[in-house]
Amino acid sequence: MVTESTRTPNVSTFTPSTTPFYEQPKMLRRAVLWGLPAVLLLLFLFWPYQQWDYDKRESILIGWARWVSKRADWQFCLLVPGLVGWLVWLRRDELCRLPWQGTWRGLLPLGLGLFLYWVGYKANTGYPGFLAVQFVLAGFILLVAGASWMRTLFFAWLFLLFTWPMQPLEDSVASPLRPRTAAMAAAVLNTVGVPAVNEGSALQSAPDAEHGLQIGDAFSLDVDAKCSGINSLFALMMISALLGYLALKRPRSRFILFVCAVPLAVAGNVVRLLLLVAGTKQFGVDFAVGRHIGEHQEMSPYHTFAGFAVFGIALAGMFALCWLFEGREMKANLKRHGRPPAAGEICEIPEPRRTLARLLAALILPLLLLGMCMCTDIGFHVAAPGVKLRSDDSRLPFLPLSLGDYQGREYDMTADEKNLLDEGVRLARNVYASATGRQIMATVILSGFEKRSLHRPEVCLPNQGWTVTDRTQIPLHMADGREISIMMMRVFRDAEPKPGVKVRTRAINFYWYIGSDGTSCADHYEHIFLSYYDAVFRNIQHRWAMASIYVPLPEQRVGQEDPMQELGAAEDAKEFLARLAPTFMLTKEDWLKGAQASGTAP
Repeated sequence: MVTESTRTPNVSTFTPSTTPFYEQPKMLRRAVLWGLPAVLLLLFLFWPYQQWDYDKRESILIGWARWVSKRADWQFCLLVPGLVGWLVWLRRDELCRLPWQGTWRGLLPLGLGLFLYWVGYKANTGYPGFLAVQFVLAGFILLVAGASWMRTLFFAWLFLLFTWPMQPLEDSVASPLRPRTAAMAAAVLNTVGVPAVNEGSALQSAPDAEHGLQIGDAFSLDVDAKCSGINSLFALMMISALLGYLALKRPRSRFILFVCAVPLAVAGNVVRLLLLVAGTKQFGVDFAVGRHIGEHQEMSPYHTFAGFAVFGIALAGMFALCWLFEGREMKANLKRHGRPPAAGEICEIPEPRRTLARLLAALILPLLLLGMCMCTDIGFHVAAPGVKLRSDDSRLPFLPLSLGDYQGREYDMTADEKNLLDEGVRLARNVYASATGRQIMATVILSGFEKRSLHRPEVCLPNQGWTVTDRTQIPLHMADGREISIMMMRVFRDAEPKPGVKVRTRAINFYWYIGSDGTSCADHYEHIFLSYYDAVFRNIQHRWAMASIYVPLPEQRVGQEDPMQELGAAEDAKEFLARLAPTFMLTKEDWLKGAQASGTAP
């Protein structure tokens, strides 16, 4: 028999909870797991951030993925986000045990990340946006989850840096690596009994009077940027960091392994050069290196195979170092990763109200930033150039036809230059000759209305067959009292006009960049930095010009060069430049007057 009391339900089971929803851990976790990813997607995946190809603006991640996928040297970056997710999954056991104890100190990296985001958006460049991803993530973790979560995820967060292609480091790192790689290869060849010499990045066989061989007859290689170790360096640094994290336990051992990625990459490229030398001596240059068709180098299969030596040598060295540091403990170190999560309650939230307040700050601040971006003027209002223009309607830079005892002759832009340079680039070129026979070619290139439309001589000259020996910044004291810094490069190119006769053409190339307000600098990346800095903080959109002065030296037989010719040419060129530069470079006062008259002053 069922009594009334037995049919009466338990009233306590229907009593609604008196705890506000925002203090319930499950609701807070849902808000975090949905809200923060939504903000990240809005900032970095959907918001149009930069003009990656001088067309429409695209988001940071879409532009990054499209840029990286087109460049084989950086395609390893596409793997990094998946590896970061795997690293986080390996630490899931520790993360499940950690409470959410956020700290307001997370506002510091979050604010820095949002500021960098705005700087890159205003300057129309992606690299501040890459840093913004890193700092915004760190800010979210510290603000909502706390320092213990940041310590646990620190390596995964730091490893995310390999996602971003550090293209500006290609030249700054590759330039010193190229001559050193050639010098080390020459030292090894001389040690094993193969006479070799190097000059700059050129590696050539030594002259042998006994057998009637001139310099470079047996082999002649130039260590370009791709053979310097730079293409493999960043990928090997990523591998060394990951291997050290997984296989080693002591921080000092991990750091040493990571640092050793640089010499291991260079060692691998030295072996690569030695293989190319051996292939050239045995089977000829076409088999070992490939054919040079016009300005394009077609790599042979042997050349491609030799490239794998870089990774073979470097990886072997990495595993040897791991075994040397913690050989017998490596298996135990590997097993400590990937433990199953603990059962029971996860991610406790001791202070739900404070966690909610920090979560709201993490959500609202990025939205305020996007509102600020909407109000930011991102139009490209190019300023007047910092060089004089001709009085006619050509809008070409001005160069005088005579200067002292030098008489000039105008030369137009070649068809190859028109194809190479961006639309809107203007060029003025004069070839000057003095009564003493000295010839100097002066070129002033005015950039177009797109950013970074000037090409570096360090890239153009090797593509034309020149070998860059060295580059040095030197001061230039102009005749009107101004002093600027310019870059001086020494280059050479070998030719064989007839069988058995090799001649070398040497030249000196001076160049520097001239900004819209009379600012000048000698380094390519300095002028890029000034472009972005002035666009953001001074509201000046530079229209840069580059002055390039080329001084050829007479052809001489290889190995019989007269060093005094180069010294004399350098001194003549400096004296000529001191008088030429003031004729086409505007002073800051002259530029400001012209800019105010044309309405382009900041």
